[in-house]
Amino acid sequence: MPRPDLGKIEAVPPDMDGTLADSDASVERAWTTRAGEYGVPAGPEGNGRPPAGAGAGQGGDPRERRVIRQVGFAQASLGFTVNSLGACLVLLSRDLGTPTGELAWLSSSFGAGLLAVGAAGPLVLRPGPRPALFAAALATAAGAVLLAVAPVAAVAATGALLLGLGAAGIVLVTPALLHGPDAAARLARANAASSVSALLGPPAIGALDAVGANGRLALLLAVPPLLFLAADSRPPAAPAGLPGPRPEAGAAGGAGGSSAAARRGGDDAGAPAGRRAAGAWAAIVVAVSMEFCFTIWATTRLQGTGLTAGAAAAAAAAFLAGMAAGRLAAPRLLARGFPVVPLGCGLAAAGTLAVALTDAPAPVTAGLLAAGLGIAPFYPVTLARLVQVPGLTAARSAAYGALASGTAILAAPAALAALGAALDLRTAFLVTVLPLAAVLAAASWPRPRRR
Repeated sequence: MPRPDLGKIEAVPPDMDGTLADSDASVERAWTTRAGEYGVPAGPEGNGRPPAGAGAGQGGDPRERRVIRQVGFAQASLGFTVNSLGACLVLLSRDLGTPTGELAWLSSSFGAGLLAVGAAGPLVLRPGPRPALFAAALATAAGAVLLAVAPVAAVAATGALLLGLGAAGIVLVTPALLHGPDAAARLARANAASSVSALLGPPAIGALDAVGANGRLALLLAVPPLLFLAADSRPPAAPAGLPGPRPEAGAAGGAGGSSAAARRGGDDAGAPAGRRAAGAWAAIVVAVSMEFCFTIWATTRLQGTGLTAGAAAAAAAAFLAGMAAGRLAAPRLLARGFPVVPLGCGLAAAGTLAVALTDAPAPVTAGLLAAGLGIAPFYPVTLARLVQVPGLTAARSAAYGALASGTAILAAPAALAALGAALDLRTAFLVTVLPLAAVLAAASWPRPRRR
């Protein structure tokens, strides 16, 4: 073979993969990002290797079944306890002889807990999500016990703070466990468990109180599953002389259980990734704001139609029923490519109009049901978008998600209350929820792909 004339060579294209650079992380991130936009598994990658999380939720891997079990118990306990705080507040006021206004801050413990764990999220998740889940389960169980048996306000306050921090820890850990290309569908299933159990808390408290027992004792129903969750998620002890378990992939590493390139992205992921993260964070704030405007003020709106407090509280469960049904249906809709967020915004707007413009219990209740159906997929889909931002670690995305939720839970219902005091509650729903729905729909509408 003749020797080549090196003087005529203008460029040398080397085989980059494995020679000059390890491109596995970039390939995985590209598959994960594009598949996440459609809410479907990414499928096989370049070397026939499926990405981390592909096929998740199918239950074939024992570790995956354990994650599904833990998240299911965690979300069910979260929904039951957090949605029981309002009913417990009424009973605490009666039992302690304290005006409701002096105890009202207890209901904001969940939002405050989200801000606290969001700020400390990367540090909390550094050893992996399961140690954090273990602590969150124990804190939530302790808070539920104290609220159930509190003889004085100080004990009730301690219980509310523990429950708020523990429940917020569950919110923080869930996306760290369910990251991956099909995160939207997996988070929707997890939130469905929370929404279904949320329907059970207030009726259980009311039923127990009606038969002569203290209704607050119904909170103890959440303690056994929380203790089981703590035992199931407790990190195994390392044998003597051996190092402890390594942090799980995706907890402090890249979203999607990724590699060194994804871990390097964290703080210096670049302007495009930064803009995507900010947009996803804002979308979560909007989504959770809409949800909690209805969650907090639905009963008051129904009382305005002439219903008694008890009847209004029962009818307000229509919103929670819509949320549960919508989140159960969301994974299938996502798998079929439906633009669930824009369509949900339209349904939420229609429900808001019924809630605000009618003055009879039946159409207001129907509006709450429609709004719940529409709003249901917003949180899991917007959270999945944050989790799938390239270069943003799973720990940071989980922390940012908790901060966004806490911001919305503390700010949105208060803003609606201020508008209701200045105008009236019906008008406040119109000027708050409808613009939020329009913004979220515009930001989420599918855009044509560049060729």
